[in-house]
Amino acid sequence: MHKTLLTVFVLCALWVTTPSAQTNVTVQLRDGSRIDGRIEELTADGTLFVRVSQHDQRRIPISSVALIDRVGGASGLPETELREAVGSHHLLLLNNGTGVRGQLLAIRGGQGSAQEGQPRTYVFRTQDGNQREYQLGQVARVYMGTYPFAAITEGASSAGLDQGNDTPGSIRVPATAGWVSTGMSVRQGDVVTFNTTGEVQLSSNGGDRARSAGSSRTAANSPLPNAAAGALIGRIGNGPPFGIGDQTSIAMPNAGLLYLAVNDDELSDNSGAFVVRLARRR
Repeated sequence: MHKTLLTVFVLCALWVTTPSAQTNVTVQLRDGSRIDGRIEELTADGTLFVRVSQHDQRRIPISSVALIDRVGGASGLPETELREAVGSHHLLLLNNGTGVRGQLLAIRGGQGSAQEGQPRTYVFRTQDGNQREYQLGQVARVYMGTYPFAAITEGASSAGLDQGNDTPGSIRVPATAGWVSTGMSVRQGDVVTFNTTGEVQLSSNGGDRARSAGSSRTAANSPLPNAAAGALIGRIGNGPPFGIGDQTSIAMPNAGLLYLAVNDDELSDNSGAFVVRLARRR
């Protein structure tokens, strides 16, 4: 009898203190890290509150968030979605397959929020200026502006690179393409040399241009928001991005396929490209 009561008590305690699987999300940050837990609120000042455990609540600036995923753990994202997740607008995807463009304004209601007695809703302003509320069960994912980890590739064969040797080659990195595969696999500690030429334009402003070191401004929602806009950047697999700029050699931070990109948060109005000649030393 006592054992049965103890079991019931433990199960009830776990139900109260552990975020429900139904309300769990994966929040992917722009630095590549992920946080799994229960979103409790997105406030008007742009703070996202995520409950990871009973004693661990994270407060995350929404500008640092790349994706809120309720259904897939931020993995195996469809290419059809990634092609749409560009530009400064947010992309809200519903469980019925519908996509809505605009801006996520708030998440409120439900356990842990200031309006705990109300159902949890996502408040979204559409591109036509209308404000809509979506119930928790309707929402699948929200892309928070240009998704910085979309592996949009030019194809390894066109790069002239081989994954199994050190034959140097070059890769074109268009300013509109997002992440471009170099076709080069690296190991942690490999030294990759970069010889970068070309120039990119970062907006419709003809003076908003950059070479590989980047421009004199930053881009708040870019993969590296504190680095120069327009700079050449890299990423290994789906790992965190790192700066390259005009450096001629960099030791690789981990192992996997090397991707390159132009550091910007609005790709649709860009033009130009960098041409990067690569070689790997082990």
